[in-house]
Amino acid sequence: GIVMRCRHKETGQIVAIKKFIETEDDHNVRKMALREIRMLKKLHHDNLVNMIEVFRRKRRFYLVFEYMDHTILDELEENPKGLGEKVTRQHMFQVIRGIDFCHRNNIVHRDVKPENILVSNQGVIK
Repeated sequence: GIVMRCRHKETGQIVAIKKFIETEDDHNVRKMALREIRMLKKLHHDNLVNMIEVFRRKRRFYLVFEYMDHTILDELEENPKGLGEKVTRQHMFQVIRGIDFCHRNNIVHRDVKPENILVSNQGVIK
């Protein structure tokens, strides 16, 4: 799907909205969207992105998530010599906590990479 930065109409909060394309027309996309929605409703952890709500418009699913400021890839590109030992340890600890929680709930991420590891302004990894 496509992810967009938006403002929540009711709360004014900045959120990320993931739009699934061709939800009704493509059975596989619809199946994938429903699987992701079911999984995300079950998973609540400090190091996983929080899903705020799900809605449908014009036969498409939209997932609303908390907005994260940047990715680890952004940090690595800004710091070509590396992030330093302390920051790296903090980041890795949080990544491992999130992945461990998923695994204990029989969920495999399948696409862990720097551009998919999100970072808040406070340094919280999701």
